[in-house]
This record gives sequence, structure tokens and C-alpha cells, in this order.
Amino acid sequence: MPRKSHWVVAAALLAVAACGAPTHPINPPNASIQQLDVLPDGRWKIQLRLENFSDKTIHYAALKASLRVGGEAAADIALAPELDIPGENADIVETTITPAADARQAFLADVNRPGGAAYELKGTITIPAAGKDFKFEHKSRLSPVPGIPNEYR
Repeated sequence: MPRKSHWVVAAALLAVAACGAPTHPINPPNASIQQLDVLPDGRWKIQLRLENFSDKTIHYAALKASLRVGGEAAADIALAPELDIPGENADIVETTITPAADARQAFLADVNRPGGAAYELKGTITIPAAGKDFKFEHKSRLSPVPGIPNEYR
């Protein structure tokens, strides 16, 4: 093999080695309400479910979201969970908010109706490994937990 061919082969091998292992894309995460408890003082304790749809463990650094209930703005939520969630799994973080009066009334008016009270959680989740904030939006409903007053899922 001529000397030039050796250099070409060596350069190609170095280029391939520099590429390293293939990287897996990070699938957009999501957040939803796992449970909402109405506290005696009127505040809401919320358990947020953070979902990792990627196939590897992802670090969740921050969540910023606006919560709407029954079509009314309830509160803004800002959390720094600093949480590692294994691939294709979820974990729960808690926060307590003071909902806006209109949202509190809309929730109480709707939650005992068939289908429960509609809510929307919309914002961003910061994933440092991706170097960006992922936007998310989740719409669902909350209904009373049978036999447990002031608890909704």
C-alpha cells in the first residue's frame, strides 16, 4: 500500500473515532397534575407529574408554567426540581399555590359535574443536556377522589 494510502486510512480512522458513540435525541418532556388537594386555608397543594419520554435518564432543572382551571387563570408555577428521571418514566414534585379567586370559583363550580373540572398547564421545562427549554401544554380534567374530601385527581 503506498504511503499516501496509509495517511488517508489513518485520517479516516481518526475522524470516525472522534465522532464517538451515537447520541440519542431527547424527546420533549411533559407535565400534568397528578393530584390537587384543597387546603383548609384555600390554597392548593399540587402534585405535578414530570414525564420523561426519552429512552435515557434526563435531568429536569426547571419548570415554569401557567395553570388555568375552568378557563380562568389560576396561578403561575415556577419550580427547580433538580431531578433525574429514568428513561420512559415519570416522577412527582409538589408545590402549593394560592389560586386566583375566579379560578377557585370556577373549579368549585365544575369539579362535581360529570367529567370534573377542566384544567390547562402550559409552559416550559428546562433540560440542560438538550441545552434548551422544551415547551409543553397539557389539558385534562380533575375529579373528586371518592371518599376523600378536598382531594382531586
